[in-house]
Amino acid sequence: MGMHQIYVYSGTGNTLRCADRIAEALGGGTELINMAGCLGKATVGEGETVGIAYPVHAFGAPLVVHRFLETFSVSRESWVYLFLTSGGMPLGTAVQGVRLLAKRGVRVRGAFHQRMPGNYPPVSNPPSGAKLEKIVAEAEQGLAAICDAVRSRRETPPSGGLFAWLSTFANTHAMAQVGPKDRRYRATDACTACGVCATVCPVGDIALDERGRPRWLGACTGCMACFHWCPVKAIEYSATSASKNRYHHPAISRERYLAWSAAHRNA
Repeated sequence: MGMHQIYVYSGTGNTLRCADRIAEALGGGTELINMAGCLGKATVGEGETVGIAYPVHAFGAPLVVHRFLETFSVSRESWVYLFLTSGGMPLGTAVQGVRLLAKRGVRVRGAFHQRMPGNYPPVSNPPSGAKLEKIVAEAEQGLAAICDAVRSRRETPPSGGLFAWLSTFANTHAMAQVGPKDRRYRATDACTACGVCATVCPVGDIALDERGRPRWLGACTGCMACFHWCPVKAIEYSATSASKNRYHHPAISRERYLAWSAAHRNA
């Protein structure tokens, strides 16, 4: 096995950007795979190294990641690592991930975390301007050390063990309730029927009506990609959401993310 694989879940490009950096560090032959295209399929990681990269949602793994791991396994020879991103403290998310993978017979050899710009407006307004630039610059520096650890296969145990119970409790409760919450979303009259929202939804929760406007189907996973990637800011989720910043990682263009999202539908 000479190649490397990184399975990635990324709603606004934060984790995708980090995966790009790790792939560059590992060199040619690194394959980035969108987890959303693997749901419901038996997936076997077969790289020399196999990374599982995702953001922290509700103090734990996103719903898409839970579903992905249900049918995921790896070759015995693979060096497996977790890579997490969050806008703050991940608490026990890494420990939760290690335990979820252990149930699938997968041993995690390294667990890493990088703070990135926050992108969940219901909790805090995504940063912009100088604050955003500072967080992005610090993240790029932090990624250098993580890339070196992955490249050298440095055994790195998960942090946050004392908070594992809290992450599991909070995450389990939140993931059980996330789907129906898409009733909060709506498209304003600014909608141009471009279809971007339907393309970026990782689970096909958005259908377009006869006018090309979105409607949500009740299977939301809470990534808010539709809110952030709408080119005219036509999607809202509350009376105050219009004033919140839309965010995507500066190094991930809309075109790149659309291509990334569309590819998984053909996987």
